[in-house]
Amino acid sequence: MPKSIFLYLVALFFLIGSVLFLSSFFLNSSSSELIKQNNEIVFEAKNISINLGFKESDFVLKVKSSMINSLKEEKNLYVFQPKIDISGKNTFLKITSNKGTIAYDKNLVQLENKTEISGTANKKIISGKAGKIDIDLNKRILSSNKLILFIDKYEITVNEIMLNEDEMVFKGSPLYLRDNEGLETETSLVKLKSNGELIFPSKLNIKNY
Repeated sequence: MPKSIFLYLVALFFLIGSVLFLSSFFLNSSSSELIKQNNEIVFEAKNISINLGFKESDFVLKVKSSMINSLKEEKNLYVFQPKIDISGKNTFLKITSNKGTIAYDKNLVQLENKTEISGTANKKIISGKAGKIDIDLNKRILSSNKLILFIDKYEITVNEIMLNEDEMVFKGSPLYLRDNEGLETETSLVKLKSNGELIFPSKLNIKNY
């Protein structure tokens, strides 16, 4: 059953203010503590694991982090060296980054730099890289200013990935598609169906050099 970040974090901060015991259903941690920093109370935990769900979907997102902390007055959790698993019926993606933020009031996971993607989706091996990626748990969308993916013989540069049970949709403004012979075209949308078929628009704009 999908779970919102907000519900988890309400429980988290309630427990921070009491006994600092977090249920393993939400958070597993090797150590945690409250520390004073610039007159603000900071919660800090090391080697943590958080399970989250996408809204109205069977997709599950799991965050592992070497450390997590948060300021008392903020609605963010800061994760360091996060490793994210996104799993669904035909999907298993691993995403790594240097650092990120879980904005629990927005159901948003933000990865800040040196982000890499690997895994499988709908019978295809996928790899990729980006600077920053936002993962919207409400809309089941991964977005970036420039996300480069490698699928089969194609290099696909997109701005958005939409996760659906029966297909994965790649969007861009524009979306750039380059094959292994160097031919580059532009379009706005490509679909990866559950049977592994890549669906391209009937008309592609060939770039001139």
